[in-house]
Amino acid sequence: MATLLAALIAFLYFHFRSDLDYNINQSLSARAQDIAILLRQDNPADTRGLLQRLPAGYDNVVQVLDRNGHVLGTSAGRTQPPLLRSSELAIALRAPRLTQRGEAFRLYSLPLPNEQRIVVVGVPLAERDAALDKLDTNLLIGVPPALLLATLAAYALAAGALRPVEKMRRRAATISTEEISTRLPLPSSQDEIRRLGITLNQMLDRLEAGLNHERLFIANASHELRMPLAVLKAELEVSLRERGDVAHLRAAMSSAIEETNRIAKLAEDLLLLARAEDGTLPINPDDLPLQELIADLGARFSPIIGDAGRELHVDPEAIAPDITIHADPHRIEQAVGNLIDNTLRYGAGPITLGVWVTDGAVEIHVSDRGAGFSDWLLPRAFDRFSRADPARQRGGVGLGLAVVRMIAQAHGGSAGAGNLTGGGADVWLAVPTAQRTTAIPD
Repeated sequence: MATLLAALIAFLYFHFRSDLDYNINQSLSARAQDIAILLRQDNPADTRGLLQRLPAGYDNVVQVLDRNGHVLGTSAGRTQPPLLRSSELAIALRAPRLTQRGEAFRLYSLPLPNEQRIVVVGVPLAERDAALDKLDTNLLIGVPPALLLATLAAYALAAGALRPVEKMRRRAATISTEEISTRLPLPSSQDEIRRLGITLNQMLDRLEAGLNHERLFIANASHELRMPLAVLKAELEVSLRERGDVAHLRAAMSSAIEETNRIAKLAEDLLLLARAEDGTLPINPDDLPLQELIADLGARFSPIIGDAGRELHVDPEAIAPDITIHADPHRIEQAVGNLIDNTLRYGAGPITLGVWVTDGAVEIHVSDRGAGFSDWLLPRAFDRFSRADPARQRGGVGLGLAVVRMIAQAHGGSAGAGNLTGGGADVWLAVPTAQRTTAIPD
């Protein structure tokens, strides 16, 4: 504000001074023109008498000079030497000219070419300087209070505008992981600060949802680990008690191995999910002919499905497309294995391995003829620890489909699920064909 007022004062001062100088110059020019007219109308030999008849005054200085600088006449009460110096005569004879005598006096010379005479009029600048001094005084008296008032008004305005920000800051200082449900207060005005508060509250909503999700993840992981560990401990204790019974000992060891495998699978899935969320899921993509991939997957999982009393059907159309995908064969096999394991646990009837080619991607489908997904589970099928059996009696931990989605996303693809018409579930993952993904180094 001080800089603005200083610039305004400078503008007013120089503008006012320029106006005064312009008016003075115009007045000098008009007076010189009037004297020239009078000289042309009167007797040229009586120049001195003509000028003597002009009104006398401090601000009425007139002289008529010849081409050599001699004074032909001067206004009443003036006996001063020529107003123009010898060095200025040559210029004054050619054109009208303003001449400044220091800071106190200004001259205007008007040549009369036909008569070889020069009319010189002058005026002191005391009145102009007095007007400028008065302006300076008024500005010095008025500007400091104006600056003070403007500063106070600006401070009050800024403080009022930032008061909601301070309230939000104080509330934000109280928010922690234990009080994540607290939200920032919003001002009543519909302005940028309110929109900022809404955006920050939405961010807190996302953080709270993520934190609750992680807490649930840790609780479920702890629960899932505790159960097989408890079973493993019990089996080992039984094996110690049944020292002489080889059959019981072998049964206990087999159960312990099964629980150990379950714990290892759970730990591997948890590690995979954690690495995927950190952006470090390792993939080594390569060009894979789709026909060979489907044939290898069918041969890989047919014995497992047969041991479970189910049948694997490979859709003939899955062998027909001559398409190359860009993917990690180990990760694709892992994802399809999870899909088949999921349908073995919760599906029924024969399992179909199929392919659906879309624009720029290939979807690998695994479907069955069971009961399908329930309405409440279908939107959450790929969430961690989401299972069809609330009682958790089917042996899974609800991480298989979450791993499938992570693998698909690591390839730049996606995963989906749905129910078939007439019954059954269909789950798939999509991987790109033409567009190659950048492998994340292991």
